[in-house]
Amino acid sequence: MYDAILAVQTISSNGKVTVTYAWGTLGDNHPGEAAGAGRIVGSTLKLERRPNGADVSFVMRPDRTLAGTVRLAGQTYSGAFLKQ
Repeated sequence: MYDAILAVQTISSNGKVTVTYAWGTLGDNHPGEAAGAGRIVGSTLKLERRPNGADVSFVMRPDRTLAGTVRLAGQTYSGAFLKQ
């Protein structure tokens, strides 16, 4: 299990967003937190590359759950986010 938190801070009318993203241990990568930016296109939010080199994206599913995907060091991790 991989723990992560996504907090969307702002959403502009052109789809640009600012976020805070925090992650737990993932592979050889240690926990951390970083502010960042991204863009929403359709139902997908793609963040700019994280400081740890990860590419992170989120898709809103039809049932209104959020599916996250992290690509880091040649590995892909995915799962559902729970709203809290």
